[in-house]
Amino acid sequence: HFFATSGFNQSPEKFEPEEGKTESTSVVEEESEQPPVNVPAKFKPYPFQYHQEFLVTIDSLTNLGFGIARIELDEPHDNQAGDDCESDQTNNDPMKWVIFVPNVIPGEKVRIRIYRNYATYSDADLLEIVEASPDRIEPKCDLANICGGCQYQHITVDRQRQMKTIQVQELFERLGGLKTDEFPSVLPTLGTDEVFGYRSKITPHYDAPLKKKGRKNKDGSYNGISCEIGPIGFKEKASRRLVDVPYCHIATPDINDALARIRDETRKAAREGKLKKPTKGATLLLRDAGDGVETDHNVYVKTTVKDLVFRFKAGNFFQNNPFLLPKMVDLVVDAATVPSPSGKAMTHLIDCYCGSGLFAIGSSSSFEACVGIEVNEMAVEEARENAALNGIGNCAFVSASAEAIFDPVTLEGRSDLIVGDFPRETTVVVVDPPRKGCSVEFLEQLNEYKPQRVVYMSCDPATQARDAKYLVSYGYEIASVQPFDLFPQTRHIECLATFELKD
Repeated sequence: HFFATSGFNQSPEKFEPEEGKTESTSVVEEESEQPPVNVPAKFKPYPFQYHQEFLVTIDSLTNLGFGIARIELDEPHDNQAGDDCESDQTNNDPMKWVIFVPNVIPGEKVRIRIYRNYATYSDADLLEIVEASPDRIEPKCDLANICGGCQYQHITVDRQRQMKTIQVQELFERLGGLKTDEFPSVLPTLGTDEVFGYRSKITPHYDAPLKKKGRKNKDGSYNGISCEIGPIGFKEKASRRLVDVPYCHIATPDINDALARIRDETRKAAREGKLKKPTKGATLLLRDAGDGVETDHNVYVKTTVKDLVFRFKAGNFFQNNPFLLPKMVDLVVDAATVPSPSGKAMTHLIDCYCGSGLFAIGSSSSFEACVGIEVNEMAVEEARENAALNGIGNCAFVSASAEAIFDPVTLEGRSDLIVGDFPRETTVVVVDPPRKGCSVEFLEQLNEYKPQRVVYMSCDPATQARDAKYLVSYGYEIASVQPFDLFPQTRHIECLATFELKD
């Protein structure tokens, strides 16, 4: 569906709106008879026909990076969202229909072509940029218009960051149910000058290899059977098909050097029948730890963040932008150590979803005691080793779900680390949950525990905004909201929100 977006024509030509239509939306009249189109069997013909074209103006972007256009309907539609709705950003106006379009910028006038209708919205190909935004630029990558790895290469970095700030503000208002006067304006999105060549880990994929018909060993296995691998790369923007990616512009130069070699080695192994899992696809790992690129998930690597050394398995989670990460740690520490409204110094820190101990260890010099909790036992072992590696003695880590941190138990036999005895008025809870956000059970226990401050780092501001609604209802107020452009050229936003318990 992206043949047009890989080489669309940015023509200055203007289309006249059809009589009776709004200026921002019109059906495109064909100048000559077009050959018949094969309509997919599962295509739903309401409200638009397959490959029906429109001239539209892009209103905004979804949290997945797609442009939103709205088309006036002749009659109202049932606006009850169905299971196939990919976003809660569809319009509740029964006379307007939402269409998602890739590779566009709000304010642009574009020509589009429908290829899929859902219950409350449609997907369309981008055919032509009719009126381009002044913030549109030529993507650095030739695959930017089809590869799902980047969504914003066609947009200036300044505009990308401006859009991310606005998106976070809107999420806190819409999903958080907060009024603009109930929390401070979202701060401008922070980033660095490294907008390409910054990503220190990538995981390209390949599908199950293609084998010659009938080729199989007598025992039913494919070991030793020659086969061919298709694309090695990332998924398309709006499908599960893979795009072959020989060079990733947002990955570090060392990763790209290794990528060429790994691709050749993987294809050679397939042809020679030496793939470990020849009947399935696989995900490759390339982790740049500064002293080389590691491809084995189970090999330990080291990285340095603000003079602190962290050791972890290459396949484990660790933030993938080493240029911005030190600033993020600084701001977490700053948010955690500000004196309370009553003027008391913060003395204890609880780090939930602590991973390899980044925030607890990074903050340890400012607190009497720090305790981290992480469900991944391997990560907890890494956190303990990292504390020892850096000579830090006031940190302890436990392997359990985040909810268990509030149990009044002694950690590692240390009487000074009974979390239930931490002074609430000088205790900070740092949370850095996975994309799905915090569980309701965790939030309820956090409310019962009632620390003075919650410092919430999130890789999905949508779930963060949802959780903010709970925290505000528990008597917390939002002190600040700071987005980070951790992954330039992509839709992804990291966001730090600080919550202070009201007097």
